[in-house]
Amino acid sequence: MINRIKVRLFLGILFWCAILNLNAQNPLLNKADSLFAQQKYTEALNLYEEIYSSGQASSAMLLKMAFIQDGLDNYADALFYLDKYYQQSADRNVVGKIEELANANELRGYSYDDTYYFLALLNKYRSQFSLLLIAISTLLLAYIISKAKQGEKPLAAGIIQVMIIAIIFAVNNFDTAPRGIIISNNTLLRSGPSAGAEPVELLSRGHKVKVLEQDEVWIKVLWDGQEVYLRKGRLRVI
Repeated sequence: MINRIKVRLFLGILFWCAILNLNAQNPLLNKADSLFAQQKYTEALNLYEEIYSSGQASSAMLLKMAFIQDGLDNYADALFYLDKYYQQSADRNVVGKIEELANANELRGYSYDDTYYFLALLNKYRSQFSLLLIAISTLLLAYIISKAKQGEKPLAAGIIQVMIIAIIFAVNNFDTAPRGIIISNNTLLRSGPSAGAEPVELLSRGHKVKVLEQDEVWIKVLWDGQEVYLRKGRLRVI
């Protein structure tokens, strides 16, 4: 009995340590937020970019980065961070700002329909949904094993279990073609992945496209229903 209490206490301590560790502020983020509060936006942005590169971007930080870029008239970068924020938060309130920026600069590709919203929700709650399904699957497996020991064959439970496993797989592997935002003016779209390929259209920065394939030099995208190519350095994948 005492050993069980010790184990539970130890597990409880580990749990709260993990929670405290997750909630611990990043010192670099603290410094960046302090600079932002002092309206030292360029310095703050440099630190935010460093944090973003390490894959630790929070929703609040993405909004601040978009705000700074918008103030610097870097609308392509502002749209990039606003879209990242939308994908991470599924906050429909930001769609109006995105459409305002896109319309003001006559940009295309910014369509936020119900499918895009569903994907944002899935991205936001993917971990929680997966854990819930795994918990249900575990309980169902225990039920199936229990019935099997009694000589029964719970067919319905077995079918449901297979369906749950399929849903878990789909949730964790479901993805669509990523989008990208053109970050350079005079970006030339070509009919093939070659400098000698026929030019298709010349675009300014800020347009949003669907990314189909990419290699070290070229990215194949969908533009106006046509598969075209552009240099990799001219597109930032969201």
